[in-house]
Amino acid sequence: MSAASLVVKRLLEKKPKTRQDIQLIKLEVAREEKFDAIPPNNQLLAEIDAKEEPELAKLLRVKPMRTSAGVTPVAIMTSPAPCPHGTCTFCPGGPKNDSPQSYTGHEPAARRGKRHNYNSKSQVESRLEQYTRNGHPTDKIEIIVMGGTFTSRAPDYQDEFLKGAFSTLNGKELPLEEALQVNGDAKHKCVALTIETRPTECTPWSVFQMRKQGATRVEIGVQCLDDEVHGKLNRKQLVEDVVKATKLLKEAGLKVVYHLMPGLPGMNPEKDLRDFKRLFEEEEFQPDMLKLYPTLLVKGSALARDPGDFVPYDTETAASLIADLKEIVPPYVRIQRIQRDIPKPQIIAGVMNSNLRQYARRELKARGKKCNCINCRELWRAQIDPSTAELKEIKYRSSGGDEYFLSFESGTKLLGYLRLRLDENATVRELKVTGQAANIGKTGTGVQHMGLGSKLMKIAEEKAAAYSKIRVTHGPGTRLYYEKLGYELQDYYMVKDLP
Repeated sequence: MSAASLVVKRLLEKKPKTRQDIQLIKLEVAREEKFDAIPPNNQLLAEIDAKEEPELAKLLRVKPMRTSAGVTPVAIMTSPAPCPHGTCTFCPGGPKNDSPQSYTGHEPAARRGKRHNYNSKSQVESRLEQYTRNGHPTDKIEIIVMGGTFTSRAPDYQDEFLKGAFSTLNGKELPLEEALQVNGDAKHKCVALTIETRPTECTPWSVFQMRKQGATRVEIGVQCLDDEVHGKLNRKQLVEDVVKATKLLKEAGLKVVYHLMPGLPGMNPEKDLRDFKRLFEEEEFQPDMLKLYPTLLVKGSALARDPGDFVPYDTETAASLIADLKEIVPPYVRIQRIQRDIPKPQIIAGVMNSNLRQYARRELKARGKKCNCINCRELWRAQIDPSTAELKEIKYRSSGGDEYFLSFESGTKLLGYLRLRLDENATVRELKVTGQAANIGKTGTGVQHMGLGSKLMKIAEEKAAAYSKIRVTHGPGTRLYYEKLGYELQDYYMVKDLP
């Protein structure tokens, strides 16, 4: 028997409860059998039937946090192309540097893209194979389109790029619109699709196109709320552009993610904190999610070539500022990411520590405070009895509409939530049950597939009782789920008539 087979045999006998138990058993067998090397978890996974041993497979997953938010993310990188406005002074990327715009080309996703010649089909195939080897489920996928201002690319390029991704998910090549429709029956269902762009590129036509392409979430580069600062950085956008883009995206039922760059030239911690407060105090903003990228001096950028007297925030300053934000962030906002995934050799000055989120959390804990963002309250790998869930509701104004954040919570843990927007339409912009990704049709031991989603939908329908119909911004792969709840596909949304 191979080393992996011997370890798996012992694991099946002893039935470990934790990842630490597995490690101890591996060491025990290795000593007894005098292994030259201890077999890694992906070799052990290849020796078991995940359907027959789901709990053991879950413990053996490599990098379990990858799918701990409930879906399996697959980032795909577009080919290098310039932004329509030119190049921001802080931006290191673009065709002249042989990298996608706003990327150094050395980030893991950028390297994967280049390795596959920026072919979306090949990138998705490779990522799914890697997830499968490492024991992760691949039936619920979030496609994340990276590489700069996607909506400024030629329409044919956009459709071909997305078509390539869906040809892998569906196992066959079809025109994009047809590929989106059949994905609900596919082995790999796209439950969410994210597109990156600029606020200035969010027009009524481009927003319609994104929804037509299956997008459920749009990330826009806000950076800061200071027109003068943007002007000096060749950003060529105004705060008014952010306001207009946010309204268009929310009216289309899309989730809105703001990219922010604390510490830009001309800003300071006080100004950055002022911007953070405006995001949640003024209804014109109210993003659903945030990505925080403290400004760095990065090789290849105009700012690095001529920094003047600019000094970027160090780790302590950035962590303190992010802790300030965490103190005030509303519970309906997710801090999706803190810090860009830029390799240290590419950074000339700025935050050099790769674990900035941990620094911010330690700072917050030292103050005796806690963060109420979605990311900090999600269930992740914890096991909680769904019967303990309590319904909570937050109502707020945003971009001319009423927003309802409906959630099931148990103590401090968030089990599931729904975003309902009421303006000219009643639109469910997001429905999510948290916890480790579970295969479709499997109940498992967590809260996924235990009915919380359908309960939230029922409550949303009651909230929208004054409307003749309610619509859902759905991922292409979730169509069958909503059909079971009485919805049908109409004009790129799942729609249900209300009594």
